[in-house]
Amino acid sequence: MKDDELLTLLRSDENAGTEALIKQYSGLVYSVVRNILAGKCDSSEIEDCVTDVFLRFRGGLSTFVPKASVKNYLAVIARNTALNCVRNKCPTYSVDDDFFLELPDGGDLEEEVCRKLLLRSVLDEIKRMGSPDREILMRKYYFLQSSKEIARSLGMSVPAVDTRAHRAVERLKAKFGGQL
Repeated sequence: MKDDELLTLLRSDENAGTEALIKQYSGLVYSVVRNILAGKCDSSEIEDCVTDVFLRFRGGLSTFVPKASVKNYLAVIARNTALNCVRNKCPTYSVDDDFFLELPDGGDLEEEVCRKLLLRSVLDEIKRMGSPDREILMRKYYFLQSSKEIARSLGMSVPAVDTRAHRAVERLKAKFGGQL
């Protein structure tokens, strides 16, 4: 089902639209969530996180402006929801804990801004790459999918995925002066 059809269905019949959304994208959402939560959460927490992703998408539907595809939007929600789940499982620290002794003295704001600008430039360059390199890099480094999963979904061999990823990263390093 195309995005515009899916969004129309979601807005006109929430239950049927949600069912279609889950049927079409549950594999993607589960894969993104599982890759982030594997080894950190049990299967029930992973399932809860996947459910939260669809609930968040549906809850934000009234303000959703299709700047990106539903697939990409769901993948980002899945990634952020899973990362939040990991953060929520981490212990909290008080000011008296030794944890703060490990923090570097005074963060460098200029360095942080430069890092974010570099990241934005790298993402823009990845967007300009052709397929399948763009898809491989986004899946491997942004959605944290394994080479095996990427190969299966793109109909490629694992060595081909690894080789293309390596070469694409080398091109990015050359373009950005090895700052990656």
